[in-house]
Amino acid sequence: MDIQSFVKKELAGDYSGHSYLHGERVASLVKKIVDKEGGNLRICLAAAYLHDCVDEKLFSDIETQMGRVIDCLKENGYSEKEINETVSIISTISFHKEKDHPLSSHNAMIVSDADKLEAIGAIGIIRTVEYGASKKRPFYDDKNLNLNEDGTFSFKECSESTLSHFYQKLLLLGSHFYTKTGQELAKKRLSFLKEFLDEFYYELSD
Repeated sequence: MDIQSFVKKELAGDYSGHSYLHGERVASLVKKIVDKEGGNLRICLAAAYLHDCVDEKLFSDIETQMGRVIDCLKENGYSEKEINETVSIISTISFHKEKDHPLSSHNAMIVSDADKLEAIGAIGIIRTVEYGASKKRPFYDDKNLNLNEDGTFSFKECSESTLSHFYQKLLLLGSHFYTKTGQELAKKRLSFLKEFLDEFYYELSD
């Protein structure tokens, strides 16, 4: 079974924003970054497609999932060295892990940047809402909002809503891109993210 078919099977029926289509878009972004920055496209593409197949948010038995990923890579002719690097990438490219342990591998940086780009902009907003809905979280509630003196609303810290995710992660991502290409691609998406929040608060106040 080729890698794409394996990922489609593993993530079939996902409605949390981590479907095969997400992996496909990460792979497309990887190609753009590698074209500008260099890198091992074969390894980066494998990691782009496979990274959510070992996501703790989606699977309870990560050890078993990793074994399945390794078997898939072997079946598709990846060498032991290539498998080790791919496994290293998909095991380390998460926002929370990178905050404490920044990446040092160029290929890992490429995949990380491509995955982060999927977390911001229009697609990032859709995926955030999808994930929150899959966990039965409200987008916001009264605890989320400050009523300002001018009658407008602004965010107030609260960890039990999807809106909180914008402030706890998404808006912080701008300073966590490794490659120049990733940084450039992130600017427009982050700008749109902020425009969305401005419009959201405006409509609440209208």
